[in-house]
Amino acid sequence: MIIEIAAKGGFGGFAATGLHKTIDVDRQAAPIRQELSDAFKPDELARLSREPCGNCPDRMTYHITVTDEARHSRSFTLHEHQLPPETLDLIDQM
Repeated sequence: MIIEIAAKGGFGGFAATGLHKTIDVDRQAAPIRQELSDAFKPDELARLSREPCGNCPDRMTYHITVTDEARHSRSFTLHEHQLPPETLDLIDQM
């Protein structure tokens, strides 16, 4: 699985200018591979993207694309407030 993450925004748009990460989940160590697989399940990202985002104008926005082994891709746009803290930590670690 490949996870691509692009982020923009933040307070005044300065927080994540040009942030772009590509993560090959299969190349990660077993514990982190499982964490990534769990955190970036397409069905879960879809659910999170439907949650209301009350105070999002000054929050970061993440565009996440998940490509599975069969090369099927799904893309999601989520605001920082919609992502669990553990997922945001994973993004920072990668």
